[in-house]
Amino acid sequence: MTPEDKMDMNSSRCPFLTQDSGDVLSCSNISHYTVTFLSCLYTMNTMLGLTLNILVLWAIWPEVKRSHGLPTYVISLLCAALLECLTLPFGVAYLSDSLEVGSLGCHVLSLMPKIAQRTATTFVMWIFVLRYVAVTHPLKYATFCSGRVCASVSISLWLTVTAISVTEQALAIDNSNICFPGYRIILEWALIDLILSVLFSHVPLIHLCTCGYLISCTLKNSPSVPRKQHKRISRLLFLAVVMFGILFCPMHIVLEYQSILVLLGQSIWQAKQTFIFHYHLMFALNSLSVVIVPFFYVFSSSAIKKRLKGLFKHR
Repeated sequence: MTPEDKMDMNSSRCPFLTQDSGDVLSCSNISHYTVTFLSCLYTMNTMLGLTLNILVLWAIWPEVKRSHGLPTYVISLLCAALLECLTLPFGVAYLSDSLEVGSLGCHVLSLMPKIAQRTATTFVMWIFVLRYVAVTHPLKYATFCSGRVCASVSISLWLTVTAISVTEQALAIDNSNICFPGYRIILEWALIDLILSVLFSHVPLIHLCTCGYLISCTLKNSPSVPRKQHKRISRLLFLAVVMFGILFCPMHIVLEYQSILVLLGQSIWQAKQTFIFHYHLMFALNSLSVVIVPFFYVFSSSAIKKRLKGLFKHR
């Protein structure tokens, strides 16, 4: 009997599989200390993430009504973070072997963090494009600030990412169902998984580095931008790129490495046993973005900071 056959016979102990009848999903091949650490991290990120994102959404809303443009896209970025916050409590239940869901619920739970993370990545890229247009072609930037354009772009980006993720999930369904987090290895889809992982991690990182460099160079050569302001903007851009690289890329590196090994002939069972621990840790690192993103906008925007200070002063 092959290792794969043994794994299929013991699906109740496998963290990747469940049955349509609603079996308890297990994460038993991760140590107790790791489960405790990840559960505490998910719980902390959920509470802080929900609080911070809602507060920043409230603080930035007046900017949306006045200027549209960038604040509108930041709203979508914060909403993506909120969506991921809503999935993290299920991660706690999953890690403690107490998550009972059927087939449909399982697929929804695996899709939600994927859509949230990919949408956040897409809007970060779009925001960098807008910043570049704003400093190089101010008149064209005004076009993107109209209400209709903002709404159309935001809806289009959400729908595009959702369509890609749902289609990928629907076409790759095999005899088992994946759950939180969306971790799978399917030989027939290893190449597609590799391409999508690169598309939503390394390509965006290259894009952010390029746009950040071009924005910094443009501001440096602009006589109307004070040197102090140029340094501040450059530091913020650099910080955003570093945050993206640290939070989003490691998880995808794990996925890409395992896909390459499977394509080169390593057994799926061995790949799962090797990478599940690393994937969970990198997924947990990625979940920190739900806290760091709103913090970034609090400290980078004086308007948001002032409005939040006013809220707590009144109390």
